[in-house]
Amino acid sequence: MGMQETGRLFDWYEADLPSAERKRRGHFSTPPALVSQILDACGYVSDANLSRIRVLDPACGSGNFLMEAAQRLATSLASDSTLSSRKRASLFQHNLWGFDPDPVACFLAEMRLRTSFEAQVKQDLAASFPLHIHQADSLSLHWEPCVDLFLANPPYLAAKNSDLSGYRSAQQRGQTDSYLLFLDLAFQALRPRGWLGLVLPDPLLARANAAPERLRLLNESTIHHLWHFSGLFAAHVGAVVIIAQKRPPRSIHKISWRREGWPNQLKRSQLPQDLESSHQVPQRLLARQPGAEFRYLLNSESGSVTERFRKQLEHPGKGKNYLLPLSDFFQVRRGEELGRESPLLVELERDCETHYRVLRGGIDIQPYATPSGRWGISRSEIAKPLLRYHAPKLLVVKSTGNLRATVDLQDHIALQTLYLLLPCRPDLDIDDLYFFMALLNSRLLRTYIYLQHTAYKLVQPQIEQHVLARLPVPAVIRRRDVKRISELAQELRSACDARGSVVEWQVESHHLFEKLEGAISVLYRTLLPEITTDKGVFDNGYYSNSPNSRIGREAGT
Repeated sequence: MGMQETGRLFDWYEADLPSAERKRRGHFSTPPALVSQILDACGYVSDANLSRIRVLDPACGSGNFLMEAAQRLATSLASDSTLSSRKRASLFQHNLWGFDPDPVACFLAEMRLRTSFEAQVKQDLAASFPLHIHQADSLSLHWEPCVDLFLANPPYLAAKNSDLSGYRSAQQRGQTDSYLLFLDLAFQALRPRGWLGLVLPDPLLARANAAPERLRLLNESTIHHLWHFSGLFAAHVGAVVIIAQKRPPRSIHKISWRREGWPNQLKRSQLPQDLESSHQVPQRLLARQPGAEFRYLLNSESGSVTERFRKQLEHPGKGKNYLLPLSDFFQVRRGEELGRESPLLVELERDCETHYRVLRGGIDIQPYATPSGRWGISRSEIAKPLLRYHAPKLLVVKSTGNLRATVDLQDHIALQTLYLLLPCRPDLDIDDLYFFMALLNSRLLRTYIYLQHTAYKLVQPQIEQHVLARLPVPAVIRRRDVKRISELAQELRSACDARGSVVEWQVESHHLFEKLEGAISVLYRTLLPEITTDKGVFDNGYYSNSPNSRIGREAGT
C-alpha cells in the first residue's frame, strides 16, 4: 500500500469515529502543514545531520509526526554516501519511536513508516529491522533522558472527565489534566539541550492547575516559539504550540509569539524567515507573573500599563494605596446553575405573576442598556436565596473575553453565565452603581482584563469570579467625580435604550462614550500620576470601543 493510500485510510479511520468518541479519547490529529512547521522550528531538517537525533512521539496516533520525521531522516541519510544500506536501516530503526494505546492507530503508523522505510532500502533488508511503534501507554512507563527530539499532540483529557489517578506523576500533584502529564514526560525523557515541539490546549497559558508545568518550562527550558491558534481542531478548544530546548534561558532571551486562526496562518514556505518578524516577549517577564502565566501580550504599550496597575494593586508602596480590588465594594455572586436551554425556563409573552423574569447571560446583556428578560422561571425552581436577586445590583457577563456590565433595577433572576455584584458597603447608592458600571465598561478596565486574563483562551473565554473580584478600582473617589461619571453613564444608558435613527444614535452614543472615557482617564491619572492612562495607550483597533473595533461593535458604540 502506498503512502497516499495509507494516509487516506487513516483519514477515514479518524473521520468515521463518532464525535463523542473522538472527544472521549481526545483523538484529533495534527495537520501535516503544522507538523512541517514544528519540525522546521526544532531544526529537524533534511539538510542537517540527523543520524544522531532520536525522535519520540509518546502519543503518536497514526504517525503524522513520525512520518514527516522519517522522510527527513531518509533524505539526510541518503546524502551520506559512506553509509551502507544496512547502516541506514539501523539508524532509521534506532532513531524513530512511537507509542500509543490505540492498536488501530499503531497499525496505521507502522504501515506508513514502513512504506517510507522500504523506499530507502530493499524490502527484504527492511523486513529484518522491526520498527519501534509500540502499542503502550507511555505515561505508565518509567523514563530516563534518552531522546533528543520530543514531539507530541497528546490527547486532552480533563481531570473532571477522566480518572488519571493511576499515573504516578498525577499522584504527586493536585488536580491535573492529561496534557500536563505529557509535559512532565517531556522533561523526563529529553536529554540536556534536547528539543520539544508540543501541541497543547491553550488553557496551559493561564489556568491555575498548569502553574507548576509553566514554571518548569520557564526555568528549565529556553522557549523559542509560542504559536497560539484558534480553529486548529474540531474540538472546542484553542491550541498552543510550544517550541523549546531543554536548557536554562539566558536572562535576555525573548520568546517569539504568534496569534492567529487556522488555516489562515503561516504556510511552510514562510518559514523560517517570517518567524523572525513575529512579536517577542522576554521569557523572564513571563516567569515573574503570578502563577507563571504566559501573558505574552504584556510586552506592548498597553500591556506595560496594565501590568503596572496589577503590581500597584498587589504590592502597594508605603502609604500609597491608590487602588483597591472591586471586592472591597461588591460581593461577586453567581446566578442559578442553569443553562439558557434549561427546560425550567419558559418564554413569557406578558407580565406573569407566577414567574420571575430571567436574564440568560450575554444574550440578554449589553453594556449600558437596560436589561430586559423575555423568559421566566417559577419560584419553586429558584435554588439561590431570593435576596441575591433583589435590585439594585450590577450584572457582569461571565462567558466573554471582554467586560460587559449593566445596572439592574428590576429584580431579575440571573443564570450562571452572569455575575451579580451586590453592594457590600451600606453607603453605596444608585450613583455609585452607575459609576462602577462605567468603570467596568471602560476602555481601561476592558483592556486590563483582556491583556491580563481572557486573551489566553481563544475559544470560549470566560471571566473567572476571582479575576472580577480583583479588578483595580480607585481607592479614594471624590463625590463630585462619582456624580459626574454617574450622570454621563445614565445619559449613555438613555441613548442606548432609545436608539431611534441608527446614524443619530451612533453619533450621540459615541460622543457620550468618549466624554465618559475622558472622565475615567482623568480620574485614574489623578490617583496614579506615575502610571500613564492616556487614551492613546488603549485606543487601538483591538481593544478600543471605536465603532470599527471588535469590542466597539459588541459595545454598540
